[in-house]
Amino acid sequence: MERFRDERNQLSDFLIREFQALATTSISDAMGRTGCMRGIAPLYRGAKVVGPALTVRCAPNDNLMCHYAVKVARPADVLVVDTGGHPWTSPWGELLSLSAMQRGIAGVIIDGHSRDRIQIEALGFPVFSRGVNPQGTFKQSPGRINCTISCGGIAVEPGDLVVGDDDGVVVVPRQSVEEVFRGARQVLEKEQEVRRRIAGGEVMYDFLNLAQALPAGAPSTLSEREDDVTN
Repeated sequence: MERFRDERNQLSDFLIREFQALATTSISDAMGRTGCMRGIAPLYRGAKVVGPALTVRCAPNDNLMCHYAVKVARPADVLVVDTGGHPWTSPWGELLSLSAMQRGIAGVIIDGHSRDRIQIEALGFPVFSRGVNPQGTFKQSPGRINCTISCGGIAVEPGDLVVGDDDGVVVVPRQSVEEVFRGARQVLEKEQEVRRRIAGGEVMYDFLNLAQALPAGAPSTLSEREDDVTN
């Protein structure tokens, strides 16, 4: 059975560098507040990863395809691993991290657990997972590489741009990368203006006109609310 066919489009080094400077929050906002994985967090504080996804589907309680992915990945790839719905073991640890670093892999995102937290942090290799668990897996069941997978509740296609930081992981569809980049830059510009107005003493509720979101007849000031209580 064919388990690896590379049909990904290469993201430009320029775009990858530019996304390095963007937060996952800004990227998700630029996509209409979508694309964020649920329950996936960095193994240690300060981890950051940006790169095209090499998708991996493992059999439950088995990491054979993680090893194969490390062998076939291109430099700067991010391995995105679907553990087959088996969250109670760790398909990733220190030794695979060391091997991945030697191959130039940018990082790993696992819909499951990882282990060897202290050693991986010492290596400085970005790993994102659902948590830690010392129990390892077997290496005997084939899976698939470079297919559509689900990770953290998000569908991930080979070559999608994956960005992870302290807030979590966001996935940008590969066909939308340039559009999302422009949108995220606009988000940053708007946030800078908001910061300026806050520093000047303004309140976001006022200058964002949030009162219009209240139902008709709702009190708009504290004094109105107090009058309602006393009457």
